Amino acid sequence: MKKISILILLSAFLVTLNASAQKMLQEVIVDYVNLLPANMVNKITAKNKPIKVSLLKGTSAAYYRVTVFQPEKVNTYTRFYESIRLVNPDTLLKEGYDFNKHLLETNGNFNVSVQFFNDASSAEKFLEGKEGSPCFKIDSTKSSVGQITGCRGETVYVAVKPLGKGKLGSIKVEIVALADVIEDPINDRFPFSIQNELSDVVSYEISGDRTNWQSFFLPTKKKAEFKLADTQVYMRVSTLDKVTEEYKIDSGKKYRLYWNKDKNHLDLGEIPAKK
Repeated sequence: MKKISILILLSAFLVTLNASAQKMLQEVIVDYVNLLPANMVNKITAKNKPIKVSLLKGTSAAYYRVTVFQPEKVNTYTRFYESIRLVNPDTLLKEGYDFNKHLLETNGNFNVSVQFFNDASSAEKFLEGKEGSPCFKIDSTKSSVGQITGCRGETVYVAVKPLGKGKLGSIKVEIVALADVIEDPINDRFPFSIQNELSDVVSYEISGDRTNWQSFFLPTKKKAEFKLADTQVYMRVSTLDKVTEEYKIDSGKKYRLYWNKDKNHLDLGEIPAKK
């Protein structure tokens, strides 16, 4: 099992919106579980282990996607986070939301059972063929997507076990957390704010390194106030069909999201300080 990405950037910045928490979608883990036949050569590497997942503080909901691949045809580029990041978090929380539109096509020819546990020992028992106590489980699937329910705490263990015998391969497990980001208790951070002057909700992303981006939603006519650990970060505004150019954000300044008639697209501009 090889962990290829853990993107937990909560310490980089915190946000408040009208003195209340703002919902944030964040990719927590992208992992591949390589299921190999045990033999004299690879008996150790073939041993399957639980995946330890550390969720963001303030996580109110978490979503999963499981996909089965042949070893030589693993999908390394399509991300579940990218698929749902433009969906309003309130929409994701509605009962009956259709997650199937975010399924990733599987090319493996075997089924797996995926179970989520609150502790590592129960997950190990499940992989050893014993009775575990899962807080959430998905039985007999080649591909599955949806919301994780019933699990509590900031740490979850994911265990994947093949069902039946035959050719094995790789399982892609993706988890996205929906967190309520509360007010920053540290007072010596660098502030800035964004005002949405448009008539609709805006999806935007912020990054400290221009590589890992966090997705936010700002309702119409509302303001988001940030406090940063650094004096400067980067922002980009997302639309359904593209992402705009990146904007450099400086501490101590106020910005507005508006429709730029000259450029004919949504834009970010600085609000001049009052004299």
